[in-house]
Amino acid sequence: MEIDPTNEEHKEYMNFLISEGAAWTEGLDDEGNTIYKFDMDILEEIAPELHAVMQEDIDKILLGLFEKGLVDITYDEDLNAVVAISDEAELVLEEMGFKLDKSESIE
Repeated sequence: MEIDPTNEEHKEYMNFLISEGAAWTEGLDDEGNTIYKFDMDILEEIAPELHAVMQEDIDKILLGLFEKGLVDITYDEDLNAVVAISDEAELVLEEMGFKLDKSESIE
């Protein structure tokens, strides 16, 4: 889902997500567009359709990077995925508009 920052409906929707704690602003990109971060657990509760679209996109991107050998996916004892992202994968993701913080976990 592409958010058009000039569209009033999109502004209202993002303000709703922010007011519910599902999103927050993280700054501006090189072109002056707002960068948003999302709490996927809250997003799943209040906007399940958006959550599903975003999760599907993230899964496709990670699978593509995995197939190229740019990420390593292992599982811990509770069968939670542990994703190790290479420096090359990080550059690819940044070019796609993702801002990574390797200290954060991805669930």
